Amino acid sequence: MPEITQAMRDLYALPPEEFIGARDRLAGELNDAGKAEDAAAVKKLRKPSIVAWAVNAAARDRPEDVEGLRDAGQALRRAQRKALSGGGGEDLRRAADERRVLIGSLADAGVAAIGARGAAHRDAIAATLDAASVDDELGQRLQAGVLDRDAKPTAGFGAIEGFEVLQGGGGDDDEEPAEEDPAQVRRERVRDARAAEQRATSAERTAEKAHQRAEELKAKATAAVNAAREAESEAKRLADEAKTERKRADRAAKSAEAVGGGS
Repeated sequence: MPEITQAMRDLYALPPEEFIGARDRLAGELNDAGKAEDAAAVKKLRKPSIVAWAVNAAARDRPEDVEGLRDAGQALRRAQRKALSGGGGEDLRRAADERRVLIGSLADAGVAAIGARGAAHRDAIAATLDAASVDDELGQRLQAGVLDRDAKPTAGFGAIEGFEVLQGGGGDDDEEPAEEDPAQVRRERVRDARAAEQRATSAERTAEKAHQRAEELKAKATAAVNAAREAESEAKRLADEAKTERKRADRAAKSAEAVGGGS
């Protein structure tokens, strides 16, 4: 993977339709500065798909969720390795649940970034986030906000060292339950609390954006009503003025007729 620079981040933060022009201008500037290799590297950068652009936008908007998603992906891989040894079913489910919550939160942000057409791309956005959570290179590009293409996750919970663990696996469900480790219980509760906090934060952000949008629409509606009232008042004033002028014109016409008849 090429080195991710601030210039790359700035390019991928642009709307997709502006990407090519900005990329070519940057390559030209680098060439003029005698940085031919850097210019060639920039010229190879691909315009992001709408899904990749939305995922990048979500990553910029919620960097803490992206970090949490990558952590959850690593936890999932550790749990998978444990499950391959015949245990860790509960850890596997917990890691998968935490990852699913973060994917949902970031997918909502990606859909919101696109706008009215965003819902049609939600599945592809979620799939790309899913893949980036367990792929190191994709995860780095996601965290930097420079993804350029959609991605698809591997089957099941993801491939680990050539193996694939499917939901419902794990061999510890039939074993005698072991005595709970208080420290482990505490860690699990902390993770659960963190996931709940992330869900709450995501819901609060969504609600705040909805509130802001509602206030904007209310302000626009108020402005429109005021403009309509002003226009109606102006129309009435002009109508009254027209009536006055018509009366004056009629009087002038009658006066002219009277003068003509008298001569």
